[in-house]
Amino acid sequence: MGLIYTNDSSGAIRRLKRKKPTKSYQEALAKHIKYLKKLGFKVRDDGRIILDKREIVNTTLDKVPSTVREKELPLSNTIGKGGTKPDDSWKIEASKNWTIVPAYNKGPYMVVAKEDLKTAGKKV
Repeated sequence: MGLIYTNDSSGAIRRLKRKKPTKSYQEALAKHIKYLKKLGFKVRDDGRIILDKREIVNTTLDKVPSTVREKELPLSNTIGKGGTKPDDSWKIEASKNWTIVPAYNKGPYMVVAKEDLKTAGKKV
């Protein structure tokens, strides 16, 4: 018995691929193509920009204003302020008064005070 994959056999996906674009989409696409052509890009009818590998560097540098190219852009060479480490010394001091032992044979662990260590897990 073969498996049926829904991506290949679903009628909904085939219908979506054949679906024609709406009128509002066509208007928005025409407006976008007009905008890209105004910027100086070569554009296909589907709105994709046509660039050769040689043109990529030239077009991006031409779009940057000359004032930005002449000035050096401010860069941040640090990440964060560093801050301070939280003081956890009180946890170490408090944990010296307690220990962790098994409650009984093969049982769960429990926290016991140092004074009750000899009777831990026993009925007293």
